[in-house]
Amino acid sequence: MDHPHDAPPAPGAPPVPGNQATARGPRLRRKPPSVLRFLTRLDLTTVSIARREVVWMWTVVLIAAVTLVAVGWPVTASGYGTHPAAAMTFTIVHCAAAILAVRWPWAGLGASVVGALALMVVTADAAPQWPWPWPVTVLLAHCLTVFVLALRHTWYWAASLWSAGAMLTVLAPAVITHGADAHAVANGVVLVSLSGGIALVGIIIRLWILSMVRMEQVERLSAEETGRRRELEERNRIARELHDVVAHSMSVITVQASTARYRLPGLDDAVQQEFEEIAASSRRALGEMRGLLGILRGQDTAPTAPLPNLSDVAELVESTRASGAVITYVGTDTVVPDAVGLTAFRVVQEALSNALRHAPGSTIAVTITGDGHDLRVRVTNTAPARSEDPTPGARLGLAGIRERAAALGGTVTAGPTPDGGFELTATLPVVEDDHPLLT
Repeated sequence: MDHPHDAPPAPGAPPVPGNQATARGPRLRRKPPSVLRFLTRLDLTTVSIARREVVWMWTVVLIAAVTLVAVGWPVTASGYGTHPAAAMTFTIVHCAAAILAVRWPWAGLGASVVGALALMVVTADAAPQWPWPWPVTVLLAHCLTVFVLALRHTWYWAASLWSAGAMLTVLAPAVITHGADAHAVANGVVLVSLSGGIALVGIIIRLWILSMVRMEQVERLSAEETGRRRELEERNRIARELHDVVAHSMSVITVQASTARYRLPGLDDAVQQEFEEIAASSRRALGEMRGLLGILRGQDTAPTAPLPNLSDVAELVESTRASGAVITYVGTDTVVPDAVGLTAFRVVQEALSNALRHAPGSTIAVTITGDGHDLRVRVTNTAPARSEDPTPGARLGLAGIRERAAALGGTVTAGPTPDGGFELTATLPVVEDDHPLLT
């Protein structure tokens, strides 16, 4: 229904409390810069990612690896005097380690160690002015792989590759050249320091991203919990209103109808029977009201009486006839799911209520047919036979049954007829496989 506080306040008017309550809520963090948003979408073991982000990560690493191959191959071949084929092969293997590390950390680690060791062997005879055992391009490729492992996977992968690089720094000069000079020591210190710093930076970035993701998840859950709490508060408010107003009035009707024969002596049998039926209808309405209140309040102790079904439509028609309405009813023996039967019952109930309110004295026809695939409910009434003013309504009942039918994949049409009456038709699918709600 429409609420007054849904409309925007007039200029200069004080803020509406309802709008303030709706506006307030858990304040979410501001979005990080675009680069950090990209990093948060990367696969960090505990974070699910889309294929698009994986492709982007591979693309960035691939560009860096190809650049290192394009520079390292000719430098290794010309500067270190290595055979071009060997320089190309070992450089590609070593640079490909970073690409493999994006998805397979063990493959990236292995390729990096093997490639680095091979390049150390083939460049060992270089002139003293060339860095060794870690040529510049080899050092950069090694650091790239370390960073990818630190950013994409658990910390021990990056720590393992850093340790392997440190071991190669110590063992390669001792085994290959039978001793390390000052240049080799300086080169090794640069490698260990630079790769260690890069590994530390990558691990810190990864942990920060994971903490941001978890924080966003907590804030999202908090927002959802706040929404559920507000919904429950609203439902409790509605339940209180129903209990205080509608349930009280229905209780008064029940008491008055039940005690009429004692308070009003001389009533004939027909009038007494009418009062008894009024009392029974009001008691039944009170029972349904209690069930509705239990549902609104979310109580586990809500009444568990069976909901009306298609077989209860005949009883509904008979109870409505008792009020003096002229009703013709044609039913069906079609077996339908409980959800369809309940919706059909509510459609007939709403149509009869509308006819009694808006067309007093009219003739009502209720027809229910089924073909094994769809259940069709058709309720028509003629023009009002009496000149009484119809009871006003908010047309919320029609909206409600349309929502019920739509939830089952059905449709509801309603409108006036050429003779001044009204017709309501509902088509509800019966086949359970046609809609997930019926399975």
